[in-house]
Amino acid sequence: MLFIAMGAATFTASSLGILATFIIDDLSISRAELGAVLAVVNIAAAVLSPVAGRITDRIGGKRAIVTLFILSGATFLLLGTAVAYAMLFVGALAGAFSQATANPATNKLIAEDLPAGERGVITGVKQSGVQAGIFLGGLAVPSLAIAFGWRGAYLVVAAVPLVFAALAVWLIPTASPASERHRTNRSGRLPAAIWWLAGYGFLLGFSGAVTYLVPLFAEESLGLSPVVGGIAAAVIAFTAVPGRILWSRYAERSGAFRGSLGVMAALSVAAAVLFYASGASAAWLLWPAAILIASGSSSWNSVGMLAVMVEAGVGSTGRASGVVLFGFLTGLGIAPPIFGAIVDRTGSYDLMWMLSALAAAAAGAVIIVWHRAASTGGSATV
Repeated sequence: MLFIAMGAATFTASSLGILATFIIDDLSISRAELGAVLAVVNIAAAVLSPVAGRITDRIGGKRAIVTLFILSGATFLLLGTAVAYAMLFVGALAGAFSQATANPATNKLIAEDLPAGERGVITGVKQSGVQAGIFLGGLAVPSLAIAFGWRGAYLVVAAVPLVFAALAVWLIPTASPASERHRTNRSGRLPAAIWWLAGYGFLLGFSGAVTYLVPLFAEESLGLSPVVGGIAAAVIAFTAVPGRILWSRYAERSGAFRGSLGVMAALSVAAAVLFYASGASAAWLLWPAAILIASGSSSWNSVGMLAVMVEAGVGSTGRASGVVLFGFLTGLGIAPPIFGAIVDRTGSYDLMWMLSALAAAAAGAVIIVWHRAASTGGSATV
């Protein structure tokens, strides 16, 4: 249920990319105009995340999951009935709230229903739903668009979360009395670890946003075909599925949350260096670079969300998740236009890879400073 929830709630931006050709041709809009819709999804989701987190803490995990599925279904229904460019923004805003609710709702349910020590694998599985949704959507949605049109494809996709909304009402257990009491415990400041995680998420989100441009880089800089460029994106998504599960399992069993996040930042630096090097007549480096970035910036969320549950506790899991997601989605949202402008101005991807490496290195530096601050202050689960 959590796996499907994450996939459905975060599929809006990916679906717009997958159906870009169909939408652009049908509505006679430019790539820049469609890019503006994509920006709305990520930026609005960032702004809405703290609000969604607070609402989740008030209503509890089960109600939040049901709401998430309904919002996801409504998003795809709105996009499937869009007959003008402006209507895409309506669907994008609904999708932004759905995306903003995803992690707070799923984290809250895990924190309510599972004791510490039993959350790692489940958190990894549910976080891998994002990448699996992209992978499966990339395979199925274009065929649906060819058969039924892009609007028909959205209407078919909308049925999935709406069916799961009904199943969630029936299958998800009601929170225990102890969890109900925790729900009202929302006063007080969030732990310092949450703000460290938000800063780390911003930097690694900025660094990892290069994954949006990997297929284009493969075509324009490496001379590969669009099919191979798409395969590179699929390799990243596919590798991140076990990456998220294994990282969260390891982090919970070892208690090395900060250490795991530091290694992921280092892997992201290495990935950016290999992407950069692949442009110098070494196209084969594209594949190890794809695996490294999948194991780094594309997998950090599983460990990050698990750390949120540990640090914030049941009562503030939703609010804390929203704060961390605000940082992450802001970095993820502002980076693509910057990277695109750099490539347009310079005619090269080199500076983009350098900035990605620097941002990931800065995320690693945040972990080092956080570790020293926690050691000095005597805190420290993470």
